[in-house]
Amino acid sequence: MKYPFAPEVLDALPEELAELYRSLESQLLDEICSRLNLADQLNEVTVQSIRALRSHGISQQEIERAIRRTTNISEKKLTELLDDVVERNQRYYSELIDITGVTAPQTLLSIEDTYAIYEQTRQAFRNITQSIAFLVDNGRTLLAPARAYQWALDNAVLQVQSGAISYNQAIRSAVKQLADSGIRVADYESGHRDQIDVATRRAVMTGVNQLCQKYAEQSEDYLETDLVEVSAHIGARDTGAGPENHKGWQGKVYRWSEKPKASYQVYPDFVETTGYGTGPGLGGWNCRHHYFPYIEGVSERTYTDEQLAHIDDGHNIDFEDKHYTAYQCTQKQRQIERTVRKLKREQAAFKAAGLTEEEQAVTARIRRLNKEYKVFSEAAGLPLQRERMRVEY
Repeated sequence: MKYPFAPEVLDALPEELAELYRSLESQLLDEICSRLNLADQLNEVTVQSIRALRSHGISQQEIERAIRRTTNISEKKLTELLDDVVERNQRYYSELIDITGVTAPQTLLSIEDTYAIYEQTRQAFRNITQSIAFLVDNGRTLLAPARAYQWALDNAVLQVQSGAISYNQAIRSAVKQLADSGIRVADYESGHRDQIDVATRRAVMTGVNQLCQKYAEQSEDYLETDLVEVSAHIGARDTGAGPENHKGWQGKVYRWSEKPKASYQVYPDFVETTGYGTGPGLGGWNCRHHYFPYIEGVSERTYTDEQLAHIDDGHNIDFEDKHYTAYQCTQKQRQIERTVRKLKREQAAFKAAGLTEEEQAVTARIRRLNKEYKVFSEAAGLPLQRERMRVEY
């Protein structure tokens, strides 16, 4: 029996919701930048005409309506996704328990357990939509979306009044700042800021991991085992020491000392070795690993130690005079994907603002990066994940 949530499955689960929030980001950028478009008049715009534009600002109600529409759709999709995770875990563990001859309960997790995780994940999404902002002025100022339009015009007034640059140049600068920022999710207590799709992916992954881990933990009790096997994947994090280095502990069997049962062999401690329950460790920040019960004398390891030692073979490469480990290859992929998404925001914003030359220049950069992405991924033996670069308008 194969566990239904392999690392690549877990990695793909949040993408539909991340795409939904990228679509909201594009919609808000278009709303703002299209109103800055004065076509052929750009070099002749006066301070008075800019102030006239400012008086026809974006309605706060329009912004709230767009955000509310996305929130309603995302809550529905999130519930469907978590329901599916529960259903597949329930089916897998019920069959596993049945194979071992243990009588399986009708429901492995209580309604209280699943409800708490559902509600925590929903709240994470509500926090996302309540704290979205643009980051401008070289990273010094956070602006609510409804204020971004007025900021762009006020910025243009100051620069046109000074005689330093034209409206065209001022708007080009403002549009680029808004597009480069995109919609950020701000944690005002810690000062940390994430792109909205990154925050969305993290919220989904946290909820899914918590459900999967709850099922695994509960099933251990029914199966009367204190052993767990940890999944493994190509390109696991190989930096740092101890639990932070995921490649060092992935794919092996461990003993969970909090659940002592009789076992024939000596195994490393699960929590101590993998850092389970901590940010850097198993199930923490952006982690795709999971664990599942291991029954001595019944279960067979997915990977032998020999296979784990060579899991990254063929994925360590030299590319353009630089050496990449398999983990670095996956990080390079993510870096190109982020850059393409940023450039696509710029492309759409310049188009909406009527800045044709800038739009064409960005389009050429996107084409070059798409080509580099394909060549690099094929050299590293990694699948193309073009859905991560998709931006809906």
